[in-house]
Amino acid sequence: MNDKDIESRLASALNTAAPDMLDDLMSELGINEAPEPSMKERLAEDTQKEFRSAKVRRRNLRTLISCAAALIVMIGIVSVWRNMDQTVLATVDLDVNPGIELAINAKEKVIGAKAVNEEGEAILAEMDLKGSDVRTACNAIVGAMLMKGYLNDRSNSILLSVCSDDSSRSREIEDKLSGYINEYMGESNFGASIMGQCVDSDDELRAFADKNGISPGKAWLIRKVLATGGAKMTEDSLLGLSTQELIVLGQERNVQSETVYGKADTGSYISHDEALDAALRHAGIDRSQISAAEIEMDCEKGIIIYEVEFDCDGYEYEYEIDASTGELISSEKESYAEDHDDDDDDDADDDDD
Repeated sequence: MNDKDIESRLASALNTAAPDMLDDLMSELGINEAPEPSMKERLAEDTQKEFRSAKVRRRNLRTLISCAAALIVMIGIVSVWRNMDQTVLATVDLDVNPGIELAINAKEKVIGAKAVNEEGEAILAEMDLKGSDVRTACNAIVGAMLMKGYLNDRSNSILLSVCSDDSSRSREIEDKLSGYINEYMGESNFGASIMGQCVDSDDELRAFADKNGISPGKAWLIRKVLATGGAKMTEDSLLGLSTQELIVLGQERNVQSETVYGKADTGSYISHDEALDAALRHAGIDRSQISAAEIEMDCEKGIIIYEVEFDCDGYEYEYEIDASTGELISSEKESYAEDHDDDDDDDADDDDD
């Protein structure tokens, strides 16, 4: 429905409703209807003419006031309608490596689109999304990313993030858009991985995102991955990761999201077993000799690594293995006896105290 249709319907409705407001408006304006003339007064020809003239004036005045009241109300409603069209209900972030943020209104129409990095600018340069349905806009963006090769067999992950003051509406929008994108990618026969999340944005998160040239959605995922407590990861190390790498790390560390479709491709990395084998080769130990093996994906200095720990013959081994190449980064071997001696020394110190 365009503005002219809206105004036409409002005018029609208000023409019926406006007369009900007349008495109050005339009272506020200090206008009183003249009393009906007496029978004697009506007998005089001059009085009759004056009565008819006054009646016509009152009728014209009533019409004028009714039209003015209807116009005032109609302008107010149309103004509110237009303001609602430009009020941001939620923001939708789409990250692959291009990062794009959409602002949508209560009718889920796009009222603003901006890129958060150069790759995103390249995508938006070829399309005008303002006024389009957010579903159409998201599918157009994802389609462009696919055509330009940002989405491929090795980089198949899409991060969809929705932020709104209305948490229930945010969840509803995220759920619908994740489903739409998954359906669209299925039609293109591309095995995409989609991680959908609802973002609790604040000034600190927005400032962090702006400072580092990323979307609030990606900043939110970094915050969640950090919360898993990896021994090596830091904020700076996670900033060096692509969206694909960040989603792989998040899935490996069981980061919870509202919606997950598919699985992020891990073909660029060796497996847990291969990481363990690399550590055992360096230690010169057979797998049958070890116990209590623990293998965990982590991030150090912007590189995805495996932390490998196991016990053998009274020793504890700790390794860091590059998850992409399988190369040894660091190793450490420590005797349980040494740990025990250290504990005894501590106890002795405590006794002296």
